[in-house]
Amino acid sequence: MTSSAISASLYLALNCAEDRIQVVLGAAGSLLFSEEVLCPGQSIRHLPTAMERALDVHGATARDLAGIACVRGPGSFTGLRIAPAAMFGLARPCSIPMAGLEYLQLLAIQAADYARGETWVRTYARKGQVYMQGFSAGRPLGAVRPMRVGEARATLDGRPGSIHVLGSGLRKNAELQDLPNATALPAALDSPLPSTLLAAACAAAYAAAPPAPLYLRKSDAEDNLDAIAQSRGIPADEARRHIPDFE
Repeated sequence: MTSSAISASLYLALNCAEDRIQVVLGAAGSLLFSEEVLCPGQSIRHLPTAMERALDVHGATARDLAGIACVRGPGSFTGLRIAPAAMFGLARPCSIPMAGLEYLQLLAIQAADYARGETWVRTYARKGQVYMQGFSAGRPLGAVRPMRVGEARATLDGRPGSIHVLGSGLRKNAELQDLPNATALPAALDSPLPSTLLAAACAAAYAAAPPAPLYLRKSDAEDNLDAIAQSRGIPADEARRHIPDFE
């Protein structure tokens, strides 16, 4: 395929929010490339080469892209740094517009085809926490929040009527798996389908600046800063000065 034959509405979408990376390429209604790699904590090793393959398979270059979108969170702190950085590195030299996608909303949108009423997405947040957000017909009932597993259960125990639930936070926390008023959706919906990721990228709002990662809690490194600083021979007070919002 020559560059002149490539659609001017070609989009690249990236997701590194959890344990796998996803790279999709295509235009509205036309998925041309999809790759998914399960690589916990190793997205930096696999994402750039997957992006390169996405373009090479169709003889495209970055200049053929109408936009690049990435999932901005919430999720893995490492993934939420690497995906925007990779996007910016490819987009900046060619002045390609960029966009951010919200992870839990992607999962809710694709779940809307399988559930009526309220759907609650809960993704794994480590440290006995989940990121949780409720939706109705794919639209948010409120903002995504980090919360303890017990609080998440209490919140859903109090919902009126029957609800649907999904997400990695459900699979990795037994306490959230036996809610009497909840029906668990298939685990296959716990990650964005390639078609969902591409559709969101095609419909996103693009800008020249990269989207800000959606961090909703401190990283494990911040929580363990004193121990990390000590292991490297750095005074804890000095280490804290490099994190302006450290509390």
